[in-house]
Amino acid sequence: MRHELKRIGKLERHTFTGVFKRTGYKTAYHHLNPVYSPTLLLTEIRKLDGKLITDHLWFNYTKNFLKLGQLLPGDVIQFDARVANYSKGYYLCQTKDYKLSYPTKIRLHQGVPNPNRQPIPVDDHRALIGYIMLENINFYREQDRTIDSFYLDAFKQWKMD
Repeated sequence: MRHELKRIGKLERHTFTGVFKRTGYKTAYHHLNPVYSPTLLLTEIRKLDGKLITDHLWFNYTKNFLKLGQLLPGDVIQFDARVANYSKGYYLCQTKDYKLSYPTKIRLHQGVPNPNRQPIPVDDHRALIGYIMLENINFYREQDRTIDSFYLDAFKQWKMD
């Protein structure tokens, strides 16, 4: 359980920073077809005073995060959010935990120097999933996770347009 998040409480929004680690996706199923939702992993989540709140959190890779452009491991992202609780685990053995929800005022607090940041697909969901699959291809292969050529092709097409 994330005790520091629980201690902060849900009543107010607070400003946090987190270090970008990598992108990812979560899978749900609709009529037996996979539906992928893009995510991103932030580590070393801190309040602005520098106090460590939790070692990591996964966030939905929303438009406000996408507006930052290509993120590189080590980029520090600042955002405002509210603490929320949720149930995690499998149906029969769920536990209560805490997360940060509804992030707003998202901005790059400190970026890794790199003048060659590449554009990413902001308005094309299929291409974005392809980008994420390609960025993590070795990890996904090691974990025996899905790498769907449909999405990879969508990203390649997006890059050509």
